[in-house]
Amino acid sequence: MVERYTLTSLDQVPGVFGAELPDGSVPRFNIAALQIVPIRSAGGLVLARWGLLPPWRGHGGKRGPHVLHAPRDDLERVPLLRNAFKTQRCLVIADGFFVRRRSGKPPPAIARTGSRPAASASPAVGWSWVHPSPDRTPPHARSRPIGFAGLAATHRDDAQPSFAIIVGPPDALIAPYAPAMPLVVPADGHAAWLRGPQDRARELLSGTLDGWRAEPVSTWVSAVEHDDPRCIEPIGNAAQGELF
Repeated sequence: MVERYTLTSLDQVPGVFGAELPDGSVPRFNIAALQIVPIRSAGGLVLARWGLLPPWRGHGGKRGPHVLHAPRDDLERVPLLRNAFKTQRCLVIADGFFVRRRSGKPPPAIARTGSRPAASASPAVGWSWVHPSPDRTPPHARSRPIGFAGLAATHRDDAQPSFAIIVGPPDALIAPYAPAMPLVVPADGHAAWLRGPQDRARELLSGTLDGWRAEPVSTWVSAVEHDDPRCIEPIGNAAQGELF
């Protein structure tokens, strides 16, 4: 699953998503549930809460639970997800996410470069930052913006948009760490995901994290209030994290 994610490469967002971030936007190194962050909808870039909330109130006037993750296999079975998948698909703007390592020694940073991981990883305690390798422009960037497949809704009471991230089975890079992973919409499929028919949108929910890497980071990211570059600083041998 996705417990936290990042959006650090702000200067590249307009070129990828065709929309400007709001004035005053700052890099985010530890985005957590219920925080307000940018997403790309069919109508443009909006600020939304991570945690999909039905437009209606729950029983007795109480709001229902927020949905953080939408399993791919439930998109057409669960009414809330089915309705959003028909009319309110969105792209969650990010450039990486965190996974927990399980037990044992920290693995080296690994990168997925094709159909097989570049190195194997034994489960370990702590966190890893999983992100696409940068395009080397600008040269200082450690990642690049991507769009998680998402579903959106707007609550009737306060008109607050909210969203969930669609997740599916892990690929070889993520399997040692987590039972599910966020599904990434390729850049050339953004328009079809936002506005295309459901059959085409579903086709975009398959694939692997080609060209991605997993870098062990410290437990600094565990605290929600920590939102600074220390969250993504690699630990161990930094040279192992380089992808050439």
